[in-house]
Amino acid sequence: MQVPQPTSPATPAGNRNSQQSHENPPVESTSNADLDSGEKSPPADVEPALQPALLPDEGSEDSESDKYLHGTPLILMALSLMIGVLTVALDNSIISTAIPKMTSEFNSLSDVPWYGTIYLLAQMSFQPTFGKMYTFFNLKWIYLGAGVLFEVGSIICAAAPNSAAFILGRAVAGFGASGLYCGSMIIISQIVEMRKRPLFLGIISSMFGVASVIGPALGGVFTHSERLTWRFCFWINLPLGGLTGAIICFYYPATLGGAVNKDRPLKQKLLGLGLKSAVILTATLVCLFLALQWGGSVYPWRDSRVWGCLLGFGFLLILFSYIQVRQKEEYEASSPNFQYLAKTSSALIPLRILSQRSVLLGCLFSCLFQGAMMTQAYHLPFYFQAVKGDDPQESGINILPHGVTVSIATLISGTAMTLSGYYVPFMWFGAALFTTGGGLLYTLSQSSPIGRWFGFQLMAGAGYGTTVQIPIFAIQVVLSTADIPLGTTMVIIAQSFGGAVGLAIAQNVFQNFLSLELNKIKGINVAAVVAAGGVELEKVVPSRLLALVRDAFQVAIANAFLVAVGLGGVAFLASLGMERKRINKSKSS
Repeated sequence: MQVPQPTSPATPAGNRNSQQSHENPPVESTSNADLDSGEKSPPADVEPALQPALLPDEGSEDSESDKYLHGTPLILMALSLMIGVLTVALDNSIISTAIPKMTSEFNSLSDVPWYGTIYLLAQMSFQPTFGKMYTFFNLKWIYLGAGVLFEVGSIICAAAPNSAAFILGRAVAGFGASGLYCGSMIIISQIVEMRKRPLFLGIISSMFGVASVIGPALGGVFTHSERLTWRFCFWINLPLGGLTGAIICFYYPATLGGAVNKDRPLKQKLLGLGLKSAVILTATLVCLFLALQWGGSVYPWRDSRVWGCLLGFGFLLILFSYIQVRQKEEYEASSPNFQYLAKTSSALIPLRILSQRSVLLGCLFSCLFQGAMMTQAYHLPFYFQAVKGDDPQESGINILPHGVTVSIATLISGTAMTLSGYYVPFMWFGAALFTTGGGLLYTLSQSSPIGRWFGFQLMAGAGYGTTVQIPIFAIQVVLSTADIPLGTTMVIIAQSFGGAVGLAIAQNVFQNFLSLELNKIKGINVAAVVAAGGVELEKVVPSRLLALVRDAFQVAIANAFLVAVGLGGVAFLASLGMERKRINKSKSS
């Protein structure tokens, strides 16, 4: 990564010399979108409706373009990043159709929230640490190291003899995944010029849609197969990870492996990783998730264990916040004349970056939106298996509309942003469409025809796909090159946090309503129904009561979907506050 060239302090447009005015005509307000020069935005008195974020002008376009990859090298690198993100996303979606079978084998329905949340918790806890690593050490080797961790976690999951071992494997895989996803987004900012980034970010992000399409379907096929079983959902990560590693090893340009703070002393780098803060953050999140999992379902909310976790969460959160505020910014001179100062921070989450308007609202939006999506993704298979009576393979096929639409919408919105230069309006449209589709999913019942559950999934999937990559792109518009790794990391942390907490809340709602509804039915063994995990209910429920039990699952799932509606609605409100910037393809005339 090249160090941004020194720039003179911003001055009012009227005081600029003639040569500077000739080369860069003043505009009303510019963002920090010229990431390749690291230039900061001059202050603006009035924010126009759409502020242009200028790319390098036509005179320097060729030299700026030479910094990036083109042709075959770009295609191969993009392919490797696509596969890397696909494995991360696949590990999240492929188990959705396998979970009912796994809960029956492990007799562990109460552990279901941890199958998803521990993976996201590990991602979130160590995401800032990996973000710091990418600014201190060679990107290539950090990325490959994260891949190795992910594969080790996948092996543990595939060979797990019980639920506890499986959860451990999910934690290790999540640790590795935290470096793969943010690393892919950071590498894109190195190898692709700004005007093409929305398209490439859309392509990379579409892997989540692809995973949501093939993941549940593959999970259903593997789970339904007596030879492969659900364990192959994790063995499949090994060849995918090997292919990614091979491409990165042979085709990652050596000239792009440097980090913005690579010359700092090793001791300073290690201290800057914020490992102490990462441990505190992990403990904070564990307390929160235990409280959400136990409260109202395993123990009453007034139980001392639930309250103890909530108090521990509050105390540790205050401690973590205090540490972040106390750890001040460090300034390092990047040139002998001290004309350019690169900011680095010993804080795990630098507040100067988080306080930027688009960063803060983008993180909030990603947190809420990912929580809503995870709620839908995990409970749609339960709807088809427990309410409609489908087997895992059939349920995997039935949720294809959701995933296919996510992929298509992501590519379309990325292309549209590249052509138009606008991105905020797509956030508004996508959030509104997703929330509407989620509200319609709430109305599904045991007798809902294919037209309803098919069409409602299309709406929700299109809304999510339109919007999912925009907060990360917005980070690259408003921040300088040196701050992109940490800014990108913050958005991904928010996504992981939202997905984990949203899923934990929705699962708590699901379990509470399921227990309430099942206890209303006379003549069934509630414990046996719960242990069945929603699959093959006809084996534990008398035929005359089967419809009532399926209705009980429908009520529980509908209320879980309602959580997604609420999260999506608040995310839409957050998107209204985003800075309305635009990326221009050429110099403003």
